[in-house]
Amino acid sequence: MSRDGDRGTATATVHNRGSMVAAMVRLSLLQEDGARVLPTLYDDNYLWLLPGETHTVTLSWPASALPSGRPKLRAKGYNTPPVTGAAEQHSQEWGSRHTLRS
Repeated sequence: MSRDGDRGTATATVHNRGSMVAAMVRLSLLQEDGARVLPTLYDDNYLWLLPGETHTVTLSWPASALPSGRPKLRAKGYNTPPVTGAAEQHSQEWGSRHTLRS
């Protein structure tokens, strides 16, 4: 996770380890209590992932919308159960790798 002026930014990697297409995978940035961080901008969302496919998404949000500075990311698809993970700090970049099984 990093900060660009008054906005927080992060990248997330989503991977489909299932044997079927993961349809309409929607990412949501969450606060520690599970509330959505709004507004969050995603450079891509509602993803279609083939089996074995990985996709990286960049997110940004007003820094004031996430006062704890410890986001979670939820990935939920039409045919996949929701997966929520805590962010991990990797130098200047927030890396959150979510695995979906379809």
